[in-house]
Order: sequence, then structure tokens, then C-alpha cells
Amino acid sequence: MAYAAYRESFGSTVSFSGSRTGLTWLVLDVTVHSRDALFVRRALAECEGAGILRCIPRLDENRVRLEIRLPEHMADEVMNRIMACVPDGEIGHLSSWRHHLQRHGLTHGV
Repeated sequence: MAYAAYRESFGSTVSFSGSRTGLTWLVLDVTVHSRDALFVRRALAECEGAGILRCIPRLDENRVRLEIRLPEHMADEVMNRIMACVPDGEIGHLSSWRHHLQRHGLTHGV
């Protein structure tokens, strides 16, 4: 099975540590049709600090699950942009950065 992991930065440099920047980071899971992932990426390019952490293909369904990292204060804007560009996508749960790391086995909270 194919797996892709990447983080995009569209001209802005963002620190992973919320303690240094004073920001609280969240992770939003979104599932869209494979061909629509480009539209989500373009919509996120206009959201300061938001970016795709991981793109996990679901080959049998022709869909991808995107893990999107975003500042807490941008959650509503990011969701609205995603719903506007991909109305048939599935918005999953919104979790804290710490919970996201724990879910992937990183308990030290980097």
C-alpha cells in the first residue's frame, strides 16, 4: 500500500512548538476524493499557518485522508474553505496537537 507523508509550507515558516509562538495547534482529519485533494491544498494555501501534515491514500475507495495542522483560531475558516471547495468531502474529528502526537505513538509532546 502506498503511503505519503509531507508537510507543506507556502512561504511562511511555522514552528512546531506552540509554547514558543503562543499558538495552540489543532489537527483536522478530512477525507476527500483523490482528484479533489488539489483543491483542498489550494484552499489551505490562503490560510496562514495551515498545512497538510499527511496524505493517506485509500486506494480501494479512490479517496485520501488528509491530516491538516492549523492554528486554533483558524479552525472555522479552514473548515469553511474546505466545505466551499469540496462539498462532498468528509470532515473528521478535530483534535489537539498533543492528542495527534499521542495517537501516532509520540508521547513526549514534541
